[in-house]
Amino acid sequence: MKAVTAAGTLRAAAALTTSVVQEARDRHDLYPVPTAALGRLLTGGLLLAADFKENERINLRIDGDGPLGHMLVDAGYGEARGYVSNPEAHLPLSSQGKLDVGGAVGKGILYVVKDMGLKEPWQSSVDLISGEIAEDLTYYLTHSEQIPSAMALGVLVNPGAQVEIAGGLLVQVLPGCPEEHLAKAEAKVARISSVTQLLKEMQPKALVEWLLEGLEPVTFAPIPVRYSCKCSRDGMVRALISLGRNDLEELAGDPDGFEIVCRFCNEKYTFRQEEIKDIIANL
Repeated sequence: MKAVTAAGTLRAAAALTTSVVQEARDRHDLYPVPTAALGRLLTGGLLLAADFKENERINLRIDGDGPLGHMLVDAGYGEARGYVSNPEAHLPLSSQGKLDVGGAVGKGILYVVKDMGLKEPWQSSVDLISGEIAEDLTYYLTHSEQIPSAMALGVLVNPGAQVEIAGGLLVQVLPGCPEEHLAKAEAKVARISSVTQLLKEMQPKALVEWLLEGLEPVTFAPIPVRYSCKCSRDGMVRALISLGRNDLEELAGDPDGFEIVCRFCNEKYTFRQEEIKDIIANL
């Protein structure tokens, strides 16, 4: 859900991403901490892509020195996919009794690539501030894109390792925004003690209206969100062709064939020895 103030000074977005994060958890068989971490990054990607046009994409990669390893999310308008290099990372609860996402991520770098249909994609990187994801994305927006912003993300994983609720919100300045308008919205975000509790109490439309309360918010039609991977067998064939004849001939030497697994969705593609030989014959 998106909204903008009537005066065009602030824009806000909110998303309920429980089904998206649950599918990521199921596809990658994630432990609770990786579920929370990847879920936050998926939600952040969806919020950042809320104003995108068709075929515009954003890639968010976090390389940390914690047990989680690295995470990558690819997001577009209403859809996202992602993976984490260590789906079984486990840490004790934080001192606040919560899943320790920051400890799992550790210190590192956030890399951002935006493909807006131009000749070259836009690339940037910033040091991680906390590894808690929302703070890191906010820092990137403010310092790399020069857009003062406030973001909050949350994923609640129940004792059965299922996603109880997930989502987040984002508020950003637009050109000519008075400082007091942003300060008012930032203060609301700062007062949020539990994003997931807020998501239980308010739907995305109510959230953006609350964020922009007193500034005459104008809401837009809701955006359905889903976990979506565009991998396909044809795409895997093209990837095989890109290996070149020598590597393909080596693969064709295995009478049992082989299997390719998509990193983003865990879909498995099996190729028989005869199929590899056919690919080589058509080079």
